[in-house]
Amino acid sequence: MVDDMRTLPVFAALSFLAAGTALATPYTITAQLVGDIRADNPDNLFVDVTITGDTTSNQATWVIDINSPLHPDIKLDEFYFNMAGDASAYSFSGFDPVGWTITAPATEVGAGGVSFMFESSDPAGAPNALDVTNTQNLTFTMTYSLGNLTADMFTTAPTALSNDAGSGQLGAHLQSLSLAGCTGCSDSGFAFGNYVSGGGGNVPEPMSLALLGIGALAMARVRRR
Repeated sequence: MVDDMRTLPVFAALSFLAAGTALATPYTITAQLVGDIRADNPDNLFVDVTITGDTTSNQATWVIDINSPLHPDIKLDEFYFNMAGDASAYSFSGFDPVGWTITAPATEVGAGGVSFMFESSDPAGAPNALDVTNTQNLTFTMTYSLGNLTADMFTTAPTALSNDAGSGQLGAHLQSLSLAGCTGCSDSGFAFGNYVSGGGGNVPEPMSLALLGIGALAMARVRRR
């Protein structure tokens, strides 16, 4: 009986700690950039963006996927986006294709004088990085220096406004576009999009699982006695 009385407080303490431990909440942010709304620019421009992370991490993975089959030679010139907070708190690494970089603030976009926080591009001059195309995605890792990332840091980012081409939290300047059926059009265009937050279940952190396991063993010992 004495052993039982000693075990129960331990189990209670472990259960309390496990209950109070933060849960890792995975999130997925998506965006589809579309354009160009101007009459002298080609249509059927689509860029799909997927961002994944969880609320116990200060990093998120970005995938930029051009999905514009009606423009078989399409390539990404620059990719633009905004985030909530100060640009200096964000850094970027792990680029694929190697050679792409992200700078802040972004240069002013020709699509109606719109300005973004960040600009991803292949800098001019050698060595030239691989083009981002319908078959080659752009991926990179974003790190936040002031804490963990959450979905609302994307969805509450400011919207960039153009005076003639549209608006959005993200943008892409696209080149080498097909001019079939578009008399007098440019061979480049701009696409805008906005972040959309996706769901994700709560996943216990390893420490929570360990504490729950210890608690279960303690309870089993009480029952045996």
